[in-house]
Amino acid sequence: MSLDSKTLKENYYKSLVSCLEQLVKVYRHLLEVVRQEKEILIASELDELAENNKGKEATLIKLKSLETQRIKHAKDLAGVCGVDIEQPRLLEIAAHFSGAQANKLHNLHSVLDLLVRRVNDLNKENEQLVQSALRSISGAMDSIKDEYQDKNTYGDKGGMKASKNIGASILSKDV
Repeated sequence: MSLDSKTLKENYYKSLVSCLEQLVKVYRHLLEVVRQEKEILIASELDELAENNKGKEATLIKLKSLETQRIKHAKDLAGVCGVDIEQPRLLEIAAHFSGAQANKLHNLHSVLDLLVRRVNDLNKENEQLVQSALRSISGAMDSIKDEYQDKNTYGDKGGMKASKNIGASILSKDV
């Protein structure tokens, strides 16, 4: 390997590691945001939920940008290492390094993998909380709707007729 390709490999490595470290920070922040979201959902504080969702959206936008950079850096480094450029895998790239550099890539891979799994798990729990709340709200709405719908009562000649219901059913004074 020539000096230029060695320098290029080193520069690509540093760029990728820097990007991965930024991803770790942002994923940690996202994990905290998702944890806060769970607490807010449990406490049913809708104003805080809206504010939390704005922060979550901004974090996801930043993650998308970093992910684009990560892919570019991984492809650059994969090209120099002789690894599949179209689908560069961090562990395959790490195999082309030794010592501290390989360990660094393995550690970053493990940390990111763990963070992504935790975020996904918490997101699923939050989704279940939201679905449960929606079922409760739907049930309450159905109950209210049933309460205010017309009820059938007996008419003057013993037939059924619909009466306007305002709250609870009221017996007619004519009885």
